[in-house]
Amino acid sequence: MSAQRCDELRLTGSGGANRVMEAELKRLVMRSPFDIRLGPPKREGEETLLYPFDARVAWVAACHHRTSSRISWDLCSSPAVRLEPLFADLLPALSADERLADGKHLRFSVELGSSSDFEASPLQLRGVVKNAIVEALASRGIASDVDSEAPDVVFVVRRAGMPDARRTVVGIDVGGGARHRRGARVAAGLAPLRETLASQLIMLSRWDARTEPLVDPMAGSATIPIEAAGLAVGAAIRHPADLPLRHLAAFRDLPTDTPDLFPGTVAKIVALDADAELIPAMVGNLRAAGLTGPAYDQSIVIGQQDVRELTPDHIERLLPAVRDMRPGVFCFNPPYGVRIGGEHGEAELMGLYADIGRALGRFSGWRAACFVANPRFVYAFGHRATLTKPASNANLRGTFLVFQL
Repeated sequence: MSAQRCDELRLTGSGGANRVMEAELKRLVMRSPFDIRLGPPKREGEETLLYPFDARVAWVAACHHRTSSRISWDLCSSPAVRLEPLFADLLPALSADERLADGKHLRFSVELGSSSDFEASPLQLRGVVKNAIVEALASRGIASDVDSEAPDVVFVVRRAGMPDARRTVVGIDVGGGARHRRGARVAAGLAPLRETLASQLIMLSRWDARTEPLVDPMAGSATIPIEAAGLAVGAAIRHPADLPLRHLAAFRDLPTDTPDLFPGTVAKIVALDADAELIPAMVGNLRAAGLTGPAYDQSIVIGQQDVRELTPDHIERLLPAVRDMRPGVFCFNPPYGVRIGGEHGEAELMGLYADIGRALGRFSGWRAACFVANPRFVYAFGHRATLTKPASNANLRGTFLVFQL
């Protein structure tokens, strides 16, 4: 057994997210401040992309990529599935690795990804990787402390690879932890959609922010409108100062500012909900995301409205300019009847789905995209899906659906 040096940028998402993650990264890199030709990635299953490591691509992904759940830089891997051989593999590989953080002192932590096929407990696996890193840093003259509260660098260990070639991979988290934690959602509804899935939904809807309005008729805490606004202008969700990039020599000469990658795009977004009590939460979340004020008065509109009574005239009154645009897109996350089933019995829930389908049917030429974890939705909704893609929201298995109305 021996460790292999790796040098790959790893993007991990929810199940089935590969194509959306790849499309978004290509779009962002093309508009980045760097002259980069991004080749096709390798794939591990349906939820992981691997690119040859380029600090500029990693910078773009870490700062701007919205559909990935985690972003890391793979440093080395070992076939070992037991503790002693793994330590024996990792120590010389990490000690000789010039890519590790430089300086005289480093605070770090170790996080675990998938490790179910490793022949030791997660706690033991984390411990042996931690020990290997401490000794490797010491061999390079770097003192270190394990600090899970405020680490300079987070190392990630996971079992990865295809089923017939699994390895224990050690890398550095360059994406700032779980990517769905944007920091802008200060108030959440009963069953909020993860921000990463909201961005995937919008990407799958093929919304063109330059020419099409986007309406979320069941906006709740405004997760989908916030993600739509960010995708429209290519806004950063992380900033270099908040990432471990400053501790890594590979990123030393890269920009410290993150301007929008698609400046000047003025999206038309409507956030509606039937519950008046949710309107303050929408406003608070939009404000936390920096999406309120004069610059957004004509771009993002909030209103109380029951989706079942929604008409094209209502949207035109909210967004007068919509009549000069192409038919738009509905993006929404309807109730599933799982977490909030106490409010809706099965018959009532099916009736709601049917009512939504009839209401949106008034918008001829529009598209509708949703994420739903109730398999009966598509039948009750009453429109034929042009795209069906399984996915998950936290522990709920669900489906992305796109309809031509």
